[in-house]
Amino acid sequence: MGKITLRASAACAAMLLALAMSFAVASAHYVFTAGIYRVAIGWQFEPAFGTDTYVGAQNAIQVFVDIASANNPKGTPVSTLNSDCSHPDFQVTVTVGTTTSSPFCPAPAYDGDTGNGRLDEYDYPLIPTVVGNYTFHIFGAINGTPINQTVTSGPSTFDSVADSSSIEFPVAVPATAAIATKVDAVGERAGSALASAESASTTASDAKSSASSATVLAIVAIVIAVLLSALNLAIGMRRRRT
Repeated sequence: MGKITLRASAACAAMLLALAMSFAVASAHYVFTAGIYRVAIGWQFEPAFGTDTYVGAQNAIQVFVDIASANNPKGTPVSTLNSDCSHPDFQVTVTVGTTTSSPFCPAPAYDGDTGNGRLDEYDYPLIPTVVGNYTFHIFGAINGTPINQTVTSGPSTFDSVADSSSIEFPVAVPATAAIATKVDAVGERAGSALASAESASTTASDAKSSASSATVLAIVAIVIAVLLSALNLAIGMRRRRT
């Protein structure tokens, strides 16, 4: 009896190991089950080493869906989903920090005309623009079976997003976010300088206006003084005659 139990346990362990290892292409994806379906989700392009993918690089949300069993641990592909993304079977949102995307519809990667691609693969193009941890929330249904799974990038799930400067050669290109920050800083400085220039121009204009007004008043005062002097002189001369 003990030998039978031991053999059964070994068979179960072998089956579970086969199921876990069968997604060879999706080794850096997070795998979970929904009813009879096995789902893997992660980045389409991930380096063969390390635990990070890179910011600013063309990538995609990648989802695999199949039906695995002890007799077929590689899995039977499920290729009938999201054929019409106006009425998707499942969708994925992406969250970075406090920002969450609108729902994305990963489309079938298999091309029936050419036979290229995998029958169980669904992709949505995405370029990560911020360094950090990314959270995927996949939800909807697979042939009527509900799915609702949230997973965050990390060593045991899928790659987080890192700065690519460590692998750039011969010149490291600043990250998009860093460039945007510098552009914003320059813009703020330019705006401040423009405001200061406009203020100085207004002050100079006001000073010029005040100087012009003072000049006019001075001329008027001089004219009035001259007229008064002439009038006083005329009055004095008339008095002497009389």
